Amino acid sequence: MIEDVRDPLTGVWSRFGLLFFAEQHVKLLRRVKREAILFVVGIEGLPTDGTLEPAHEAGVREAARLLRRTFRTSDAVARVESGVFAVLLLETSPLAADGLRCRLEDRLVQWREEHPDVPPLSLSMVVDRIIADQEMSFLDVLSRNVAALHDQWAAGAGSNGGSPLAQEW
Repeated sequence: MIEDVRDPLTGVWSRFGLLFFAEQHVKLLRRVKREAILFVVGIEGLPTDGTLEPAHEAGVREAARLLRRTFRTSDAVARVESGVFAVLLLETSPLAADGLRCRLEDRLVQWREEHPDVPPLSLSMVVDRIIADQEMSFLDVLSRNVAALHDQWAAGAGSNGGSPLAQEW
């Protein structure tokens, strides 16, 4: 069972693990009338068919490591698609989420400086609030935000000319 909740490549939650974790916590947040923040972060330029070469796998592992170093240990980091991660932040204000977005940008710049010989990670991001009084399931929220990330990529918004991350609120 533990293999089902953890992603074998990165060690973070799997999509299944995140859904299992999040559904329960979102119910609790609704009951206590609190909000959560969802970050969906994608690695640009990976094959869309889900097949990863060893160099791509290394990039996915590094992205997971970067996310774990950026967010709190109490935040749920999960790999939800081949090159797409979701981070669920419980009881986090939009202001704190903006600070975490800035920290992620800083950590990405630092990573690029520390790894000049490795092809640079290019990340895009969608950030959304999970409002306590909405009856939408977490799966619906996650799916909507992953689709928004894919729309960014399709529109070319992810290649934003030097800024490490694109953001959508």
